[in-house]
Amino acid sequence: MRRFFVSLLVASCLLISGLLPTALSYAENSNSTLPVVAEDAAVFYLVPHQLTAELNKSSLSLDSVSIKVAPLLKKNNHLYFPFKWLETAHLATIKRDAKTGSTWAEFDTENSVPFPSLRLMPNQSKIYDGTMTALDESIPKTFMKNGQLYIPVSLLSKMGINYTWSNGVMHWVWNDKVVKALHPTHTTDKENITFSALVQKEFGHAYLMVNTGDGGMTSSNGGSISTFKGKEKNIGKPIIMNGQTFQRIEYSVELRPGPNPLEITTNDKGSAKIIVHRKVLNPSSVPIRYNHAENAQDIRFTKPTQGYLRVQAGDPIAIAGVVTATYLESNEVSFGVAAFQNDDFVEIDKKTVIPLKQDKSFNGSVVIRKPGTYLVNILSPDVFVGGSSPYGSVKWAEIAVEVLPKTKKIHNSSLPNLTPAKYGPVY
Repeated sequence: MRRFFVSLLVASCLLISGLLPTALSYAENSNSTLPVVAEDAAVFYLVPHQLTAELNKSSLSLDSVSIKVAPLLKKNNHLYFPFKWLETAHLATIKRDAKTGSTWAEFDTENSVPFPSLRLMPNQSKIYDGTMTALDESIPKTFMKNGQLYIPVSLLSKMGINYTWSNGVMHWVWNDKVVKALHPTHTTDKENITFSALVQKEFGHAYLMVNTGDGGMTSSNGGSISTFKGKEKNIGKPIIMNGQTFQRIEYSVELRPGPNPLEITTNDKGSAKIIVHRKVLNPSSVPIRYNHAENAQDIRFTKPTQGYLRVQAGDPIAIAGVVTATYLESNEVSFGVAAFQNDDFVEIDKKTVIPLKQDKSFNGSVVIRKPGTYLVNILSPDVFVGGSSPYGSVKWAEIAVEVLPKTKKIHNSSLPNLTPAKYGPVY
C-alpha cells in the first residue's frame, strides 16, 4: 500500500529529473499524473475526450472548451459534420489534394483508428485509401458547403469514436492511447535486467519482445530464441486511480553483450522501444549463444571459443568447427553479419557460405571493415522447417562482435564506452 501512496510523488520527481518527456502532447496534457514508480520503464494509458455540438450551431465544445467551427448539418435525413473537425479534435491532419480533388485525413498514431489515412471526394459515396483505391464500403454522399467538405457521422464508428444523437445535440466520446518509454535507454554490467511497465487494463496484456539479431523480434517468453530466457509476471494488486485500472507487469530477460533492442508491446495498441546496453568486463567469460539449447548438439565450435569478440576493422574473424546434426539436406553452413543500426540489427552484405568437409567440419572467416557493433549469425545447412518449402537454413548460433578502428589498440580486459554518455538507471 505504501508503494501506491508514494507513486504520485515519484511521478513528480521523474518529471523534474527529466526522465519523463518534457514536451507534453495534447493527449498527455489531459492526464499529467500516473501511479508510476522508479522501476517502470514504460507506461500505457488512455486519455478520454469528448466533443459536443448542436445542429446548425457554429461552435462545438471539446473537452469543455468552446471552439468556433463550421456547423453540424442534416441532409437527406443524414447527419454530416465538416471533415476539418477531425483536425480540430486532434484526431488527424486534414489535407487537400488539388490534383485528385480529394481531401484526406492522416490520423494521429495515438488514436485507435485501424487505418493510417483515408481520402474522400466531394459528392461521392466511396472511401479511398492513400493510393486512391476505392474501398468496398459505401457511405452517404459527401458534399461541399462554404468551402468545407462534409462527411456523414456514420464514419465515426470506423474511427474508434462512439457518438450519440438526441434532441438536436451530438456527443462524441473517444480515447487517445498513449505509450511512453520512461527510460528508453539503460546500461548494466549484468547478464540480465529486470524492469516493469504500468499498463491500463484496456490495453490488454503487454509482453516483452527481444531482437532476433537477424531482422526480427520474438517473444522473450517462449519465442523463437529459447536461450534468451525471459519471465513476465503481474506484481501487486490492480491499481485504481481516477476510475482507471492499471496493472504493473514485471519483466526479466537475459542480455547479449552490447546493445539489446527490446520492445514492450500490445497486440494492436502500440509499443514502447527500449535499448539496454550490456557492458562486458571479461569477453572470454561470454559463451557462444545458441538459438536453442539443443543447437549445442547440432554444431560444435573450435574457433572462436567465446561468444563476444573485440577486433580491429578489417581483421578476419576465424570461425571453425564441426556439424554434428544428422538428417541434413545440404552440406554447407553460412555466416551472416548483422550491424546495429538505428536501434536495430540489420543484415548487411551477402552471407559467407562454407562447404562442409567429409567429416562435416568447416573452416572459414568473415571480415568486417567498418567500426561498430555486429552479430555474426551462424546458419545451419538445410534442415526440415515445414511449410510450402519444407527445407531451409535456420539460425543456430550467434557471436557478438565489437569492431574498433584499425588504429585503436585492443585491451581485452575491458570494453570501450559502447553507449551514450547519459543513460537511464542501472539495474
